Amino acid sequence: MPCIQPPQPERVKELKEESFIREGKGKIKVVIESEGETLETTMSGSLKSVNEIAEMLGVEAEAGRIEAVVDGVKIRMENGKLEMEFENGDKMRIEKA
Repeated sequence: MPCIQPPQPERVKELKEESFIREGKGKIKVVIESEGETLETTMSGSLKSVNEIAEMLGVEAEAGRIEAVVDGVKIRMENGKLEMEFENGDKMRIEKA
């Protein structure tokens, strides 16, 4: 799948690694759609809050929602559900399981 590639450190500089997922109780489902294929998995943890993710992305959350484009990635989030659509058409969805 094109959206799952080995890291290319030469293309990334001064990136602060953060995750949309926090460790702890609960289960989340991660779905990746790429070139007509779907990869789905369930893992332990929970999504960070809308406000935490808005701060990570440098955008404003309005009425408990995020709808923004950050570095060419369309991001939509509501409480418990995060969707991202990349420039090449790949999509990733993280939600409560």
